[in-house]
Amino acid sequence: MEQAALKKMRTKQIAVSNLFVGLMIIVFFMLIQMVKIQFTHFLFCLGILMLLQGILGFMKKGTTKSIIPIFEQVAIYEKEKLGKEWEKEKWLDNVWKVVLSGIMFIQSFSFKNVGDPFSDVEPVFIIFLYLLILALMNISMLFRFRKIDRLTQGELKGYTRESNMMGIAFGLLMAIIICIFIGFFVLP
Repeated sequence: MEQAALKKMRTKQIAVSNLFVGLMIIVFFMLIQMVKIQFTHFLFCLGILMLLQGILGFMKKGTTKSIIPIFEQVAIYEKEKLGKEWEKEKWLDNVWKVVLSGIMFIQSFSFKNVGDPFSDVEPVFIIFLYLLILALMNISMLFRFRKIDRLTQGELKGYTRESNMMGIAFGLLMAIIICIFIGFFVLP
């Protein structure tokens, strides 16, 4: 793929991803604040949604089809570029979705006797989380693009394992940072 076309595709991918995440966060807080959906019900529905995504991902297996055209274009490019690693990556993504859905179900049942945890949340905290999620998503996408777009298929061998290990380490670091932020700004 030409460099100009690749840059245009990646720019569209970032824009659509940011728009999608922004809309999902807005919907999340609207559901909790306006509709007064209980947090346990929200977690349960989120768990079902993630489980369905994981199961559908396993059923789709090696296909690059997507409802959003830019994501289909990206999948075709990355499948060609990564080769066997793309299959491994998609399989692991689906496994993580199923595991995460299980965690959502556990949280749903463990929070069933807890009141509404979002009734007293400061808007500053919501804005912080929104900006943090967008920043982390964009940084991780830029690192991914740089690695995939600059290396050859042979050099990308072991990419899936390496990226998952980095993701786990980065996720733990972010969890610690969020817990510290909550301890300093939300709990007192």
